[in-house]
Amino acid sequence: MKKIGICLMVILSFVLVGSLAYDFRMSSRYSVVQFQPSDMTAAEIKEEFPEIAFSEKDHTLHADVMALPEVQAALAAEKETIFTKEEGAALLAEYLTEGMHLEEFSVSDGVYVRFRDADHRKTAYTFDEGYLSKEISVYEKHPGRNWDCVAIYKNLNGNYDKVDGIPQWFSWRKLQVEA
Repeated sequence: MKKIGICLMVILSFVLVGSLAYDFRMSSRYSVVQFQPSDMTAAEIKEEFPEIAFSEKDHTLHADVMALPEVQAALAAEKETIFTKEEGAALLAEYLTEGMHLEEFSVSDGVYVRFRDADHRKTAYTFDEGYLSKEISVYEKHPGRNWDCVAIYKNLNGNYDKVDGIPQWFSWRKLQVEA
């Protein structure tokens, strides 16, 4: 009787350890980040993350991109134009510093440009003739996990906003059930 009890304890501990390892693996690779608006004021956001304020470089980028003949032609034709990464990198070469990559450059109602730096921080600009928007997504790499977005800072023509990214543990289970 003792041997059966010991065998059952060993089997149950293997099942428990296997289940925990499986949950950890699935959560670390397939978890979802939920975004929640922050209640910070504009002054607090600028103090916490001063890069979100428009710089002279941002205004120069806005002016230079809006002056590009390719952009003017796409805006005049009122058709969506998506530049390849190579075309966009050639047009915006002076703004691509070391470690900075162009992720997207497109024109539809306005112009959308998104850069990614070596720290996986993404900076997106949206602008037209009278409007300038800057959005910076901050990512963190956790051990054994993918890059998670931990915060998004927004400057919408001078109006500041912040959104916090909160990982949802075991969210892969919900996705599995919905599929």
